[in-house]
Amino acid sequence: MKQGIKNLLSTLYRIHMGVVFFITLLIFYLPIRFFLTSEQKKQAIFPVFVAWARLFCLFTGLRIAVKNTYQLKEKQVIFIANHTSFLDIIYMYLLFPKHPFLFLGKAELLKIPLVKTFFKKLHIPVFREAKTKTGQSFKQASEALKNGWSIIIFPEGGIKEKCVPQLQPFKEGAFKLAALHKVPLVPISFLNNYQLFADPSTKNAVAKPGKAEVIVHQIIYIDKNDEETINLKKEEAFDVINQGLRN
Repeated sequence: MKQGIKNLLSTLYRIHMGVVFFITLLIFYLPIRFFLTSEQKKQAIFPVFVAWARLFCLFTGLRIAVKNTYQLKEKQVIFIANHTSFLDIIYMYLLFPKHPFLFLGKAELLKIPLVKTFFKKLHIPVFREAKTKTGQSFKQASEALKNGWSIIIFPEGGIKEKCVPQLQPFKEGAFKLAALHKVPLVPISFLNNYQLFADPSTKNAVAKPGKAEVIVHQIIYIDKNDEETINLKKEEAFDVINQGLRN
């Protein structure tokens, strides 16, 4: 009986989130389309997404608490984080509202109405099944870094539903980009997003308002562009994020 009530409340809240998501996105749809009309206007679009994320969280009762006092001074970085929930994406805008960034994300997002409109033109879709397209994504990310954007990558390669919340082995794309362009990495640990909004396909998937707990770790610099250094930094970043999840 108690579990049934919890499931019902989660379902109702999930519907509420979906309605808020699309209504707030519709509100900002025209400004987004305007800023996407030229390359020169693209970075000016970032505050629009920050405003959208804040509005979404306001109407869904979601909050965020950063568990450290590290202040990010670098203007351009590659953010890397564990990935257990759709909320990881939303909260990035609240965490770093002054660091214009693009997501390197799964191509499946192109199937979502409204989202596909700006994701393909602004962010960088990754087609993991096709190696040629994966290389194209890496090239796009390189161009974005050259143009002054920061990049967000979830190095686990997506949400591994059966493994949440355990951290899964990292792919090396983020570390290759950092080494190639001499851009520092910012590791992030999302501690409880999966407890606020779990994958809808999982059994008794939870969905509820609440406070997300996040740790933004010290920057990791990559000073050499060779395989040994890249692997060492990948292991270091994994250990840092994983240790944060255990706190």
